[in-house]
Amino acid sequence: ESLPRGQKATRERKPFQKREEVGTKLYVGNISFETAEEDLKYLFEEFGEVIDCYMPKDRETGRARGFAFVTMDNDAAMRAADETDGCEMDGRILRVNEAQPKEKLSGGGGRGDWGKDEGNDDSWGNDSY
Repeated sequence: ESLPRGQKATRERKPFQKREEVGTKLYVGNISFETAEEDLKYLFEEFGEVIDCYMPKDRETGRARGFAFVTMDNDAAMRAADETDGCEMDGRILRVNEAQPKEKLSGGGGRGDWGKDEGNDDSWGNDSY
């Protein structure tokens, strides 16, 4: 049965629950494309429990992108970063440090400050139309 025009359906909203930040997230760079996520997790488990291990894949090829994020207890994460930064894995020298928050993009569509001095002309030089 539909509602009368202009009337909104009421629904019970659950309060937004902020996810508790647990542990420290490490950025692991310069990973070989051949390294498996399980192998990386195994390396970091030497220093403590791995809460999360995420190795992004390329959307088009499905291949690893050469970096990962490993979340661990704060003390274990600092120990792991100290011990694994500069260590060799699968023929590559790992770069490990505390992950930095992702910066928000500014400007329309991620263009940043490009073309701000050129007024509101969004033609991008396509004058032939």
